[in-house]
Amino acid sequence: MKSHTLDRSAYSPLLLTRVAAGWRKLAEDERRGIVSAAHIAADLAALDAPAALLATAGRVVQDEIHHLEVCARVLEELDPGARVSARFECAIVRPTPEEAVLARTLVTEFALGKPVTAAAFAAARALVREPLFGWAYTELLHDETRHATFGARAAAWVIRAWSIPQRQALWTECLTRGVPTAPRARDAEAEELGLLPGETDCTLPRWILPHLEPLGLHPRPANAQALVH
Repeated sequence: MKSHTLDRSAYSPLLLTRVAAGWRKLAEDERRGIVSAAHIAADLAALDAPAALLATAGRVVQDEIHHLEVCARVLEELDPGARVSARFECAIVRPTPEEAVLARTLVTEFALGKPVTAAAFAAARALVREPLFGWAYTELLHDETRHATFGARAAAWVIRAWSIPQRQALWTECLTRGVPTAPRARDAEAEELGLLPGETDCTLPRWILPHLEPLGLHPRPANAQALVH
């Protein structure tokens, strides 16, 4: 299929190496996403979450596996000798989950983190000129909205009995800690080919706000311009 192939002869080996390095990092991020989603599904099950929520959690795990497969397909084209390992360090037996830790993960990594990831994928797709990368970023992008809303819904269920002060403390902690991202130097040539942009827009899109309302978590007016676009 044309959208899944790349004419490597059209690009310098150094450029292909830089882009491949970025996709290897992205593949590792997706691998960690699989483990995180599996742990969240196990924790929700341990807390007797509703079946519909558990079904969505399972779908998120499947999505993350697909994302890793997409990264592997891109890396095969960038570096024919590249292989993405299928091994996962994911404990089967989980201790009784801490609600505060689970809620923080759901809000930080999913409800707040996924919209930022989606913005990065959309920005990358707008820059690339090769069908391979356009296809890959589309595949990665279209699940992120569902994952963000899942995080908000699951967190709302976890903290359903929490007091207002507890919810406010969670919101403050999530905004303070955020999702750690390592700064990357800009590489315009590699980004035009298919590398994820070095600069990421970390403001929240307005579409996520209605999904945060059931959590009782709202950006303060003073922070609205910094958090929302």
